[in-house]
Amino acid sequence: MKLEFYQEVEVFPEAGNNEYIGCKGAILGVSEENGIVYGYAVAIHGKGNTVYFDKDDLSPTGLFFKSEDYY
Repeated sequence: MKLEFYQEVEVFPEAGNNEYIGCKGAILGVSEENGIVYGYAVAIHGKGNTVYFDKDDLSPTGLFFKSEDYY
């Protein structure tokens, strides 16, 4: 399942980046080539930074934001 831009996600406990486990953020970028999604750039809520995660490290929360919320 491909996640959408500005969709809120939560970082799985099994994620390789331990610092952000359990954090939530919004998708601001997609790493995709030839229709294959490899990962996402996520703006972590309350952290002021964007972090790359493999596609299997994230779970959608069901919430969506607007581009105006970030730009």
